[in-house]
Order: sequence, then structure tokens, then C-alpha cells
Amino acid sequence: MKFSQTISDSVFSLEKGLVVILIPAMLLAMVFDIFFRYFLNSPLVWAQEIALYTFVWSSFLGASMSIKVKEAVAVTLFIDKMPSKIRNVLILVGLIASTIFAIYIFYLSITWIMDPSILLQKTITTQIPIVYMYLSIPISLLFMSVHFIHWFIEAIRISKDGKVIT
Repeated sequence: MKFSQTISDSVFSLEKGLVVILIPAMLLAMVFDIFFRYFLNSPLVWAQEIALYTFVWSSFLGASMSIKVKEAVAVTLFIDKMPSKIRNVLILVGLIASTIFAIYIFYLSITWIMDPSILLQKTITTQIPIVYMYLSIPISLLFMSVHFIHWFIEAIRISKDGKVIT
């Protein structure tokens, strides 16, 4: 329990740090783009790409962070009406399914990224390898898997104590 919590908390701290860097970088790229385009009449060719890539990274990391803080979008109308024991079982099954799904998509995304046609692609204006943007997918899925595993271990403990999993 403590080990999974330590790992999940460390991953969450890393995610927060990255998002704290990415969001202002996106904002600065957009401000520079607007300023140069409309005030100096000389658009920056790289600013839109940087804004897009920082947005993609921060979105995927934010999705993982929402798992950690248990704020991910969920429809709980059915589960909320169940008795506590059945509810706990359904939540545990859902966590197992979510973990398996995240790990499977992680595997598929790694397989996809390792394809030479993906590894050799570069962005149009900055010529940065596009794999850097695509890495946001497996990294965020790995982080999600860590959070799901921790949440599952925590849910088992809560369920064993006879409490309702929230």
C-alpha cells in the first residue's frame, strides 16, 4: 500500500511539475504568435507548433492527473443505487478493467511509436522529431496505469474494512 502510494504520489508530482511548465510555455507561444502576427506583421512559424504540442502534452498529463485525484469523468447513476457490497465489487471490476485497458493501449502505443515511419517523421516548421509529441500517449498511459493500480490497492483495503469505496 505505502509503496504504491509513494509511486503514485511521485508520478503525480512529476505530472504537476510538467504541467506547470507546459501551460505557461503554451501561453507564451500563443502570445508571441499573436503579437508578431498582428502587431509586427511578421508571423512566427514555430509558435503554433509549440502551442499545439504543449497543449497535447498537458492534455494527456491532465487526463492522468484526473485519475489520481479521482475526478475523471464517470457515469455513476447505476452504481450509486447499488448496495455497498455490490457497489464495491463493481468499482473493483471497473478498476481492473481500466487498468488492463490502460496497459494494453500503452503496449499498442509503444508498438506504434517504434514503427520506423513514425520515428523518422519530423514536424513541418521546426523539424523536431514528431515522436516527442507522440510520446505523450504512452507516458500518460503509463502514469494512468500507476494511478489505477494504486487506486485498486486502496479500494481493496477500503472494501476489506467494510467501508464503501469512493
